[in-house]
Amino acid sequence: MLLLVAGVVAAPARAADPPVVASSKPDHVAISLYRDPNRNPDVPLPAPDDGEPLGGFALIRETRTVDLPPGPVIVRFEGVSSSILPESALLRGGGKPREKNYDRRLLSQRGLLDALTGQQVMLRTTDPATGKARFERVRVRSGPEELIVERKGGFEAVQCSGLPETLLYDAVPAGLNPVPTLSMTLGDQPGGRTKLELTYLANNFDWQSNYVGEIGADAKSVDLFAWLTVASGDSTSFTGADMAVIAGRIAFFAAAPIAGDEEPWEAEERRRQEAEDDPWHPDNIEVWFDCWPRGSSGSGGYYPRLFGPDRLPEGQIDYAAGYEIGFYGGGGGGDEGSEIVVTGSRIAPREDIGDYKLYRVPQPTTLGAQSRKQIAFLEKPGVAAQMLHAFAVTGDNFDGYVDPVLRIDNKKGGPLAEPLPGGQVALFQRRFGEPMLAAQTDVKDKAVGELIDLQLPDQDDSDVDADQEELDSGEGWTRYRITIENDGEQPEPVEVSFASDASYMVDKIGRPTKLRDGKRIWSVTVPAEGKKTVDYRVNEVDRIGADNQDDWEGPEED
Repeated sequence: MLLLVAGVVAAPARAADPPVVASSKPDHVAISLYRDPNRNPDVPLPAPDDGEPLGGFALIRETRTVDLPPGPVIVRFEGVSSSILPESALLRGGGKPREKNYDRRLLSQRGLLDALTGQQVMLRTTDPATGKARFERVRVRSGPEELIVERKGGFEAVQCSGLPETLLYDAVPAGLNPVPTLSMTLGDQPGGRTKLELTYLANNFDWQSNYVGEIGADAKSVDLFAWLTVASGDSTSFTGADMAVIAGRIAFFAAAPIAGDEEPWEAEERRRQEAEDDPWHPDNIEVWFDCWPRGSSGSGGYYPRLFGPDRLPEGQIDYAAGYEIGFYGGGGGGDEGSEIVVTGSRIAPREDIGDYKLYRVPQPTTLGAQSRKQIAFLEKPGVAAQMLHAFAVTGDNFDGYVDPVLRIDNKKGGPLAEPLPGGQVALFQRRFGEPMLAAQTDVKDKAVGELIDLQLPDQDDSDVDADQEELDSGEGWTRYRITIENDGEQPEPVEVSFASDASYMVDKIGRPTKLRDGKRIWSVTVPAEGKKTVDYRVNEVDRIGADNQDDWEGPEED
């Protein structure tokens, strides 16, 4: 007995839970957006209504002012990004963080039904005879997908009668947050008014460049304009934020690296299935009820649904309508967001950060939830350009199809002299006084000093043609001649690139060439109704060990 009493006395009393202080919104937000490192420039951003997650990410820094009691305290950061990576969160100011919690259970259809399964709620129905509303206490007896309630007459599937039916709740269940919330438990601190700085990473953001160029009548100049198209797939809006985008390829793993025996497509399929199976994934928190077919309750749900809480029919939203084209008017659109007057002070300037380029929006702006926004970052009239025809020799292959190319001069000190982040390009040229679409193409990341070649559509009626003929051959080698003819009335600039491959080496090119990007380039102007020729040789490459690779059993053992 004495031992038992001693044990009871020795047991420490449980400390009270720390007080909770809620910060409803940040005082200030700064967002830095990074592109999806795996999306090529020729792949556009997903449309806003596609439902596809964005592959880029954002670094978000929030400043909040709170009044803290002294000692340990729990701070609730309400309104953080719904795509936050909570393990990346850092806090400056106040006490030292001891614990972090991110609750994905949002106040939503799924959250309410999940929390109130087995509980009583109010069911509002419609009297089929009078059309008046009726109210009845019922008990929720099923999960969210096929909602069943228990009422006086038995069990009934909700929203399957063809008349309006709604569940009304007495209060918000504990544990459901109206907005994404991150909680942090802080250690001992002096208390008082405290400024906290919360920094974290979030995925489901992205951005790209969109270029618009008007080609001069003689195709010797281009008026170039460019937008930064920023995209958010997040459910949180960031109002009055300092925004910047970073150009450059940065390694970012939104998920754990795939196992060595798992193919990339298998990993993508696995992650997609995991998201579908996760009831609290942002795409799954809204629910759509299934109804049983009339006359039988044994066949389960079926499609199409007889009745459901679907939206009224509406026209298909055009892709362009999802974009907000303008400056700093807010993510919600409206008259302010439709402004497209461009001045030098409103174009996002470029800053160099090592090999990366940062474009900072000069004024606070709003990035709305599930939105697209475009911000001007480049305006260069009269950029020198040249239209030329390109042919390619790669090993023993010759591409005789002409590829029209618009080459833009981006040399240092030139009229452009700007690094260009990769993205899509729309080119226009005036015909009969009106701008007409000439081509849609793309450009990869280009530094100052690099040539910018914009691929144009193939021209079936081109005046320039090229043919290849064999001149001579021997043991493992062949000599060829390329003849380029110009049937037009104007001289035409032409380039032929020569490159070796794994099986053949190209050498003895009969014309002067320049080395560019690992290829030999022959540049020539073919006169009107004239021709030019170039000879070269192709040699077979003997790969060491190629003949006996399959029979090799490894090094001999002593």
